[in-house]
Amino acid sequence: MKFLRVRLDPDPAFRHPMHEFIVERDGYGPTELLDWLPNDDVNTMIFRTRGDPAPYRDALSDVASLGAFEVADGPGDRFYTYAEDELSSAERDLFTAMTRVGLVVVTPVVFRTDGCIDGSVVGPATVVQSAVESVPDGVDVEVLEVSPYRTGPLEGRTELTDRQLEAVRAAVEAGYYEPTRDGTVTDVADELGCAPGTAAEHLRRAESKVMKQVVRRSHSDASKMDY
Repeated sequence: MKFLRVRLDPDPAFRHPMHEFIVERDGYGPTELLDWLPNDDVNTMIFRTRGDPAPYRDALSDVASLGAFEVADGPGDRFYTYAEDELSSAERDLFTAMTRVGLVVVTPVVFRTDGCIDGSVVGPATVVQSAVESVPDGVDVEVLEVSPYRTGPLEGRTELTDRQLEAVRAAVEAGYYEPTRDGTVTDVADELGCAPGTAAEHLRRAESKVMKQVVRRSHSDASKMDY
């Protein structure tokens, strides 16, 4: 069984209007697809976005492919969107490639403000390879990680708070955890829209939880080897 993490870079013509919305406007963070239910050509979805919900809600009203939708306030500067969306032919081709039988999509799927989409799947090696090869023309694929799946993304993902996870993601993207420490706490704070001290506290708490989780897993793996 393989774990695959990819970054998809679709041509602007392929982007959903609401993805294009956060690309074009300052003040919005990535939109995370938390879960969805496919039904023929319509997806029922739950998203989480950082930014001002009012302009976002207005923009939703102008998207012809959307049926019912609702926007709800979340903690801090986050809000949630429920949407029923009819897939375009391009979206359907991409959706089919990455949600075929044999693959499990690991949420969240992240719609980035640079226009890219980050996603992860788990499945047999042949199915994972076939999914990558089936991504339609007009969408560039960068494989960020491919490895045997053991533990990790599917286990214990909810131990971090939303804000801590956002801080860690910002730190990774800034290069904060690279050996050369390309990014700084200030870079993370700028992305989060908070003070550097607050960003540092989010990272410390997240790192503490992750390290404790690593130790617990190592103890669990050791106990399994005793049988």
